[in-house]
Amino acid sequence: MSIPSGLGSMRIARAGVILLALLCAAVAAPHAFAQQEEGFGARLKRLRDIRETQRENEAAKVSQESLGAVSANNHTDAFDGRRIIVYTPTNMPEMGKRPMIVALHGGGGNAQFMLDHLKINGVAEKNGFIVAYLEGSAAANRMGDKMKAWNAGSGCCGKPYADRVDDVSYITGAVRYLQQKYGVDPAKTFGVGHSNGAIMMQTLACTTELFKTVVTLAGTLMAEVQTCPDARGHTIINYHGVEDINLPIAGGFGRKGVTNINFTSQEKAKERFEAAGGKYILKTLPGSDHSIEHMSVAAKRLDGFTIGELVARDLNLAPS
Repeated sequence: MSIPSGLGSMRIARAGVILLALLCAAVAAPHAFAQQEEGFGARLKRLRDIRETQRENEAAKVSQESLGAVSANNHTDAFDGRRIIVYTPTNMPEMGKRPMIVALHGGGGNAQFMLDHLKINGVAEKNGFIVAYLEGSAAANRMGDKMKAWNAGSGCCGKPYADRVDDVSYITGAVRYLQQKYGVDPAKTFGVGHSNGAIMMQTLACTTELFKTVVTLAGTLMAEVQTCPDARGHTIINYHGVEDINLPIAGGFGRKGVTNINFTSQEKAKERFEAAGGKYILKTLPGSDHSIEHMSVAAKRLDGFTIGELVARDLNLAPS
């Protein structure tokens, strides 16, 4: 899944060693979907791809102020021992009526990575909605505080899945805490996620009443249930790069990234979610792969809006 590049050039070599440990942990983790055997050469290629992605991600970072955000409006909060970064725009509706987007990073990412690359705070500042960046738990035994992941089900992803971390309960509790503290209207609470975080969001849309609408970036449905018990009346809008080889649109095993999981195809995800009464909308992005940055470039070229702008528009939080 997505890997952040905030480690810096001096840490790339160490990151490769750590990511190899993550790959081994992911391959060793038991799960409902079979994994594909890989040779050592294939694993080394994955690590080279990850290092290149790190460099690209670092180069793509820009100041939030240049996008219309106010750095002083970022606040560090926490729930149940996990960090949350909350962006509160300068002007908001009164307490109890405030809208909020909950953002989940990809596997190997963290809250700060999602903030840096989703680039939605400027949109929030302009349109008066809160953005809360939640954080998963350690992606592997040696990942420490930098690289996190979510247990979204069916092998995804890493140590949180192997340890059966109850991220559905954690996210539900964190969202209820944020709604109360920041005066958020539950009916105006929405979700967005990328990669492992997108899969987590689809699991939440399938198995909880937490979000009526979620926007997922390169996600699919991997919830470990026969049918989605809470899909009725819910909408998933999934943006997906046509050239994504981490999590292919057609499903199956990705050829890039650290996970080695048989992913659900978009066709099957839509069929399964809509059979349970939900609505699944797939929006493909020609010329884009798995990267948020590349998805945003492709979206701008296709529709004239960045991914952050499209997310807000899809959730009716910005003018269409």
